[in-house]
Amino acid sequence: MATEQTVVNETLHRGSYLLYPDQRSPETAWPADTELALLILNEPLPPSKQPLFSQTWARANYRICIDGGTNWLHALGSQSDTLDQLIPDAIVGDLDSLNPEPKAYYEGRGTVVHRYSDQISTDFMKGLRYLDTEMRGGRDPRACVVVVFGGLGGRLDHIMHTLKVLFNNHEQRQIIVVSDENLTFVLPRGRNRILTDDRVDGPTCGILPLAGETMLTTDGLRWNLDNHPSSFEGLMSTSNIIDKPQIDVDTTVPVTWTAQFRPQGD
Repeated sequence: MATEQTVVNETLHRGSYLLYPDQRSPETAWPADTELALLILNEPLPPSKQPLFSQTWARANYRICIDGGTNWLHALGSQSDTLDQLIPDAIVGDLDSLNPEPKAYYEGRGTVVHRYSDQISTDFMKGLRYLDTEMRGGRDPRACVVVVFGGLGGRLDHIMHTLKVLFNNHEQRQIIVVSDENLTFVLPRGRNRILTDDRVDGPTCGILPLAGETMLTTDGLRWNLDNHPSSFEGLMSTSNIIDKPQIDVDTTVPVTWTAQFRPQGD
């Protein structure tokens, strides 16, 4: 069981290999004894991501629509004539964005519709809570990689909250977010090793110090840093270039890694 491997304070990030596992190497293969949860947020699914979405759907152990994400799944199924093949396990949220037709359709086919009425947590947070308590029965969240479609497009406040959820969860689970242009996840404090695949990753990338000032040392990028301060107010490594299949990042504070992502078939 391992969504991330830590050896001598080094964390291995499989990155896009979690979406396209390569069994020829233990590091690029799907981690043993690890489940996959697919969360669909309230954002249109870009046509270029639909083949990857279908592959991820087929591999997932758990499939959860987050409130209005149900509407987009229903639209995708209707447009692609796969409506009866894309039946989620659950629809979760405060359900203020859920349209009546998709709700009735999926309920009639066995999907659980679970409403959380509190307004303290967002729908994304409610989805993770439901995954942990109702679907996985409190088992170790580190044994389940969460792949999220959506959440980094549209309203800026929604984007910032998605990033906040990634930060708040990065110590107990691995979440990767697939958006229109990027693949995004959090690097914890310490030494990080990111595996990249030039068939789908890059060339552009960035390291975003959203949790406060950090000292960064990197290797494998076009413009590397050597124990250099990085902050929201100061220097940020944006519009960088992936130059090696392995990127090393040492950071004193958790940071966001984001890279251009070109799914196979794009």
